[in-house]
Amino acid sequence: MQKKWIIIVASAVLAVVLALTAVTIVLKIFEDGASQEFLSSSSVNSQEETVSEPQITEPVVSEPEDNGIQLVVTNPAKRTVNTTEATFTFTGTSDPAEPLTLNGNAVERGENGIFSVTVNLNVGKNSFVFSHKGNNSYYTINYRYVVMNYYYPSAKQTYSSGSTFGVTVRARKGSSVYASFNGQTIYLTEQQYQDESAVDSEYFTDFGGSFTLPNNNWDDINLGKIVFGATYQGKSESFSSGDIICKKPDFVVEYDPNATPLGGRYINVGAGKITEIIAYEAETFDAYSTNDWSRPTNNYLPKGTVDYSSPSYVYYKGEKEYAVLRCGYQVYTNKKNIPGNAIIPIVKEYVGTLPDHNEVGFVSLENGTQHTKLTLDVLWKAPFYFDILPQSYTNPNKQDYSISSITANYIDITFCYATIFEGDVIIPEDNPLFSSAKVIRNQSDHTLRLYLKKQGAFYGWDANYNEQGQLVFEFLNPAKVVAAENVYKADLTGVEILIDVGHGGVDGGAPGFSKDHNEAIQNLFLAQQVKAELESIGATVYLTRSDNSTSTNDAKIRMLKELKPDYCLAIHHNSNVSSSANGFESCYSHAFSKKAAELIYMHTQNTGIYKKQKLYWHYYYMARSYYCPVVLTENGFMSNQFDYGNIVNADVSLRKAKAITMGIAEYFLSIQ
Repeated sequence: MQKKWIIIVASAVLAVVLALTAVTIVLKIFEDGASQEFLSSSSVNSQEETVSEPQITEPVVSEPEDNGIQLVVTNPAKRTVNTTEATFTFTGTSDPAEPLTLNGNAVERGENGIFSVTVNLNVGKNSFVFSHKGNNSYYTINYRYVVMNYYYPSAKQTYSSGSTFGVTVRARKGSSVYASFNGQTIYLTEQQYQDESAVDSEYFTDFGGSFTLPNNNWDDINLGKIVFGATYQGKSESFSSGDIICKKPDFVVEYDPNATPLGGRYINVGAGKITEIIAYEAETFDAYSTNDWSRPTNNYLPKGTVDYSSPSYVYYKGEKEYAVLRCGYQVYTNKKNIPGNAIIPIVKEYVGTLPDHNEVGFVSLENGTQHTKLTLDVLWKAPFYFDILPQSYTNPNKQDYSISSITANYIDITFCYATIFEGDVIIPEDNPLFSSAKVIRNQSDHTLRLYLKKQGAFYGWDANYNEQGQLVFEFLNPAKVVAAENVYKADLTGVEILIDVGHGGVDGGAPGFSKDHNEAIQNLFLAQQVKAELESIGATVYLTRSDNSTSTNDAKIRMLKELKPDYCLAIHHNSNVSSSANGFESCYSHAFSKKAAELIYMHTQNTGIYKKQKLYWHYYYMARSYYCPVVLTENGFMSNQFDYGNIVNADVSLRKAKAITMGIAEYFLSIQ
């Protein structure tokens, strides 16, 4: 037995010795192989070179070279996300040379490694893992199925006595939505266009309505809460707001029926409280409307305009307060200057008395190089209505003011409360816009009708009070251009064009797939290309920004008003929660901008760059300016990987710029 153990131990020792010898040989072989290149180029012969060993050649294995490109997920920004949407879109960039999977499935990417993938969600917790270059990135998307995902007001609110305030619910499309308050129940109507700040959604939309507070309280009263309810496919939800406080009036006015003229659009707001416009202009809305719809049929009133106003207000989502004017309009009392949200006062209010009527006198109508100028004497700075007629729109009740063509034959300016109009309006025969004029006596005011020389041949306008207190209108004349033998077939010498470069600075716009190429950066890149093309055929071009600085909405409109160019182009790029949304969009707000938008749309469509193209009406902030034709373009979706690949491609971007320039050049040729 002892002998047997001795044999076993000896055998084990021998095995260990043999194993160590084998390891030494293998290490030596690897050492020689690793040193082969160095030894062959060295002039020094080492001792190891003379040792006789088997000549073993190791196969050369090429390891993929790590180029440093890693997975970057741009959406979502956080690892855990809560959502009420049934789908979610991941976007980001990766190394195109290496596989990328999401939950084990290959992710389709562009040549530069960008990706956009939309996933369907189950109710509750959804786990996702990206695998790329040996690394895993984990995300959790919590999906909560709801009927209603937003309602306003939600917190306690205080409104003036007699005020009208809007209520808004964001619920699933097709829901039945109601609001109950102070003994009254109303059913909210579905809005075709959501507020510009609303989240773009495939499943939800805004529903709106309004309540009016009592106006006979002399103390602040608590009217209780608003109960919101929504039902969709048999599932119902309800929520309650904070308390609604009706405060006592700040102004006491006399409701003298003689203070309100008969006929027209006038409403009885009493007499005694005056609202004066102190901003350079004030956008008007229909009185007592709570949907905040900007319409091309509502004009702007210049600085200095005064009118009696209601002691109560109209409120929209708590952020916007309107003063209601006797002329039948309402105007913001203040507005946010986006980005940054600095508050800009629009009006001031005080107690006073206005004349019981207005008087208007014709002074002159003069031809100018760029504008036709109409000057009028007025007794006081009363409001006016400005209408471009006749013009029909697709569906104004749904805030759809799209048109098939501009059909206007005349311009009507109605001077509120002007019971007297003096002087004969004389139009020079060589005026480029108007052929004749007519003064119309109404029940309580006068209208000046200016007939166009050609149907639809109207291009923009502005109004201000000069240092003498006269009311001055400036109408944009058609710019004079000539045909030329260049790629755009036009010489735009003398034409002034403003390019609004969307976003910038603290407002990067849509993020896209890379922080180095967000919307603000790509807007500027395309704008500079368009500028260069326009300048090559003689145009004078201005940019709202020439670097990545912040340019506010108010600064842009002020620049447009001061320049009063012949044309304005706004450059943006689009984005959507769905990665499949793609294409080019050309937008107009005023009817006289339709042709300009249509020609850019047509020439862009001919490039074949985009899978989809769209020409449409919208109330975008810059587009609703009325000084000249304004076209707002959305040059592809930052959220779509096909579009984004073209957006960051300098050559494709130049093709876009050339198409836009072709549309602008053809527009000016068409209005000669």
